[in-house]
Amino acid sequence: MKTSRRIAVLLLSAGLMLTGCSSLTDTPTSEGYRGPTLPARTAEGHHWEEGPAKPVRHKPYPYDLYTHCGIKWARFGGRWWVLDTVFPGVEQVRGKRSSPYAQTLAGYMTLIGPDTANFDAAGIPTLQFVPTKKNPPGCD
Repeated sequence: MKTSRRIAVLLLSAGLMLTGCSSLTDTPTSEGYRGPTLPARTAEGHHWEEGPAKPVRHKPYPYDLYTHCGIKWARFGGRWWVLDTVFPGVEQVRGKRSSPYAQTLAGYMTLIGPDTANFDAAGIPTLQFVPTKKNPPGCD
């Protein structure tokens, strides 16, 4: 009985170690890290990318974030969102960051859950938005 329990523990431990060694991670120093997964975008003149009216979860949509008045507000999926959290760390978009003087930041918006959407662009951390019933104020 004790021998079968030891073998089970040994096999379970080996399986966990192999799983941990082969999994992909979001840590640049980890062996399984593959780097950013989306190509950098640039805004195209007067054409704004705002994603679909009914986005699907976990699908990144080209999105142009209006930055003239800051990056606090976003209109996505037919409703207003407000910036909630900034996640510094691993970038999800590979490539060169767009000009800091542009009035838009071209990237991707991804619906994570019914009340969470993430914006990713080259050279910046992930910006997480939550829905709001408020409309953005005008800027000066």
